[in-house]
Amino acid sequence: MKITVAVLCLFALFSCQSNLSQETKEKIKEKESFWKARSEAINNSKTDLEYPIKKDTTITEQRRYQLYLTSMDCSFEIFIDDVFLTKFIENGTTKRGGYTGNIDLNHLLLTSGTHEIKVLMYPKYGKKIFDTKGILNIKLYYYLKNNFKENFYTTQLNANNGIELSQSSEQWMDKWDQQSQVGYDGSYVSKKPSQLKGLAVYEWRTTFEADVPFNFASWLNSVNLEKEKVTDKKDIRKEVVAEYVKIHKILSNKSSDEYLSIVGERENIFKSCLFYDKNEKTLQRIEFDELMKNDDYVLEPLYEETFQLEFQSYGKLVNIFNKADGESIADAMIGKIYLS
Repeated sequence: MKITVAVLCLFALFSCQSNLSQETKEKIKEKESFWKARSEAINNSKTDLEYPIKKDTTITEQRRYQLYLTSMDCSFEIFIDDVFLTKFIENGTTKRGGYTGNIDLNHLLLTSGTHEIKVLMYPKYGKKIFDTKGILNIKLYYYLKNNFKENFYTTQLNANNGIELSQSSEQWMDKWDQQSQVGYDGSYVSKKPSQLKGLAVYEWRTTFEADVPFNFASWLNSVNLEKEKVTDKKDIRKEVVAEYVKIHKILSNKSSDEYLSIVGERENIFKSCLFYDKNEKTLQRIEFDELMKNDDYVLEPLYEETFQLEFQSYGKLVNIFNKADGESIADAMIGKIYLS
């Protein structure tokens, strides 16, 4: 049986902590209601539709798709085609915690066609359910590799204005001058309010079109592990944990080549999707080797009681999150792991 395991950052495995502390145990206990609400929201929203829906394209432009995200008074997670992309967890360090930034999509698109973006929104720090607050704006655009100063926005997410997820019944919208890359003649426009109030988790999703000059199968052709778990009574958790333990041992031995032999196929796809040139590939390898050799870092032990197993890519990927902090147990590179 072939299992594709989401091995999503090496850095999350490094820490000076040697034992599962009382603080960690308390955090796990504290977040029990969060994991329950999150799991229920994900399970209740499952459909038979799967993305991407591929299409043939002859595009040769090196387009880099990105999301530009801004938020206030909420936390959120973003998934592309049901694969985790990014998250922001508001921690209460400011009165109005928020996020602003952009993030690449190409490495999750894999091919041209119709794709799905899914959002999970959570109340601001210290709140178990949404009140009247919470805003997330999502803009989708691409730029050509050699001209990052000119953005081309997709009309499916309101072009340069983006989609605003909030309880407001209106949104500021302006026209867009492509040449000068500035908005003008703005005004408030009616929109459908997001029904956040009273929820512990709010889910939103939509589809969009993307054209890219590559076509990779990767995990898209994997078997549905979630169905195998149910129909064939497979102990997927046991097998996945065994693979994480194997990877943990390789990292403990600081074996760069052995680790990269496991994740190499996915790393090559990642670099191809983001159009890495030879120098960029070389620099990344140097940085990785330096990290592996850095004696200031020690490998944090794996504690199975912190593991929260989750299926992604409509059942084709498996990831394990830390119940205490929500981070992936291994959070940066996605690799193929083969089990006999």
